[in-house]
Amino acid sequence: MKFATLAALGALLAASPASALPACEAFLGRLKADGADIGLEYSRALVVSRVHSNTQNFDIQTRADVDGTLVCQGDVFVRFEAHALEPIKGRGEGFERLQALAMKAALGWDGGKAKSVSKTLEGEAREYLSASRQRGDVYLAGKTEQHQPGGVGLGMIFTEVDRAFVIVQEQ
Repeated sequence: MKFATLAALGALLAASPASALPACEAFLGRLKADGADIGLEYSRALVVSRVHSNTQNFDIQTRADVDGTLVCQGDVFVRFEAHALEPIKGRGEGFERLQALAMKAALGWDGGKAKSVSKTLEGEAREYLSASRQRGDVYLAGKTEQHQPGGVGLGMIFTEVDRAFVIVQEQ
């Protein structure tokens, strides 16, 4: 009996962290279904490179002054990025909306939790950008991250010219 329990525990511990995030097709399907209010569309990106790669790249476009990129290896989620150029029109609702949609689709969170995490990351990134300005850094940027269960990383980066939100499957 102990061996069976240990074997089951070992199988759970050895499970691939990729299972923490959905398959790419499922992620894209959820994102598009929930993103109609910002005109969310996606297409496969054409990547020209001398290096062979088995990754698939998707461009995500919206009507909300924010776009994104999804990188997959086969149907395995590798990285999602949302980008917006500064100055953001309005209060950045499109950027916040795409973040919330991505967290809901990738992590299964409700809108309240996604918005709360987004606001926390945004506040920290703004604070770090302000500190970067005060120090007189050559490259002005504010970056923060959170590590979620299952080897999932969330990050926010603010610069003088743009901001980015990232969901990544950590290795």
